[in-house]
Amino acid sequence: MQKIDLEKERRILDREITFFHFERAKRKIAKCIKESAAVNDIFFLSYFTAQKFIIRRDYEKAIKYLNICIKLRLDDGCSYNDKALCFAEFGKYEQAMAIFDRGIALSRDCACLYHNKGWLLNKLGKFKQSIIYFQKALELEGSRVEATFSLGDSYLKMGDTHKAKKYFILALPEIKGKSSYVYKEIRKHLDRLQKK
Repeated sequence: MQKIDLEKERRILDREITFFHFERAKRKIAKCIKESAAVNDIFFLSYFTAQKFIIRRDYEKAIKYLNICIKLRLDDGCSYNDKALCFAEFGKYEQAMAIFDRGIALSRDCACLYHNKGWLLNKLGKFKQSIIYFQKALELEGSRVEATFSLGDSYLKMGDTHKAKKYFILALPEIKGKSSYVYKEIRKHLDRLQKK
């Protein structure tokens, strides 16, 4: 009998990784690998093994396990998201975009797919397009503070300091206590914007 809810655990793990809590993420991954092996759940065993390799920055091995996940659950948005991010880490941006698009087509309610496609568009300088994806992520999951922060970042890069400031101010209280790194980044941006 399964002792922990592995679906719930992977949502928690996503937040840990997003907020740069890698030591906590490693412990959660180890716990979930052990549990999924104990109940012989190949999908979750593959998924959490992929996360282990993502944390180690061994994206090639992570992709191998994410492909197993996708084969077992064709519409699993989280697996497409993580696979696309691995390709982005290799600098294979076109392939990453195609994987994001495939994931979105199969899992339209997966907020992380929209947010991370927006992240990649932002990274590639396609700020107007990135804003559309960050807004969709927030539409699906209003508490996704990284999308609020990312909206501020895109507007800042576009030169719209008024909207950038608005989104940074919205993100600041939501991120406090969740990620000191992101909190400091927001404070840094706001401090610079205050001086202008």
